[in-house]
Amino acid sequence: MSISAIGGFVLLCLAWGSTWLPLKHGVAHLPPLLFVGSRFLAGGAVLWLASGRTRVPAPGLLWPGAVLMIAANYGLMAWGAGRVPSGLAATVNFATVPLAVLLFAGRPPSLGQMAALALGVAGLGLLAWTSGRDLGGGAPAGLGAIALGAVCYGIGTLRMKAIATNRSPISLAAWHSLVGGALLLALSASVEPWTAAVWADFTAPMALANWAVLVVLSTVVGFSLYLALLRRWSASAVASYAYVCPVVALTLGMLVDGEQPSPGEMAASLTLIAAAALTLIPRPSSQEMP
Repeated sequence: MSISAIGGFVLLCLAWGSTWLPLKHGVAHLPPLLFVGSRFLAGGAVLWLASGRTRVPAPGLLWPGAVLMIAANYGLMAWGAGRVPSGLAATVNFATVPLAVLLFAGRPPSLGQMAALALGVAGLGLLAWTSGRDLGGGAPAGLGAIALGAVCYGIGTLRMKAIATNRSPISLAAWHSLVGGALLLALSASVEPWTAAVWADFTAPMALANWAVLVVLSTVVGFSLYLALLRRWSASAVASYAYVCPVVALTLGMLVDGEQPSPGEMAASLTLIAAAALTLIPRPSSQEMP
């Protein structure tokens, strides 16, 4: 592994791990679907320009990413992120995605991966119980929404892996972001208020700063680094971001936002991080995570 690739991996973990605080702050004061939908439209436009303004792909190439990975996942994530601390939200999301990929891959898991599934279920249950006790009745619902969104993301990832071979990843990501963002905004327009007061809050300096951080760090920088690493490392090596990013998010939540997870929440978070790590143990017949 080269030093430049390791540096890129560190930057990827910092970029994706540090986006949870601005997401939490953004949806705390703005309609969540409007906030994340507009973010994906903006990020998709940047990626579309970077891809050379490619034509829209066939619908069969769009729905796994646009509907499952973006509209469903980030819609549920945004709703849940306003109800739980950012570090716990990140832990549930990043741990559930590899578990969902493992569960729905359609192939027998290894013993290590079976242990990962068991740990993941135990960790989610423990976190729901402790967060409900420590944070109030809305926390389990928020964590459940984030976990459900992550399951949608994992299923979408498997579908994309099956149909998107030999396609430009930047072009697909651009169109997924554009279409997924449009779906989120359409849903927002039907269920959320689009009043003058909402737009005034949206254009406030702090709200725009949180929004811009998500567009730049999560969509443009993070995704670009992810693609670059996939060209140089195995999928399993790159997938290890799933248990590094929660550590970044938990640390930033404590240092910047004063979040103080309880001992039970920390134990559950460590259990989920361990479960995510165990998903990277290959089956005897394979050297990479599905």
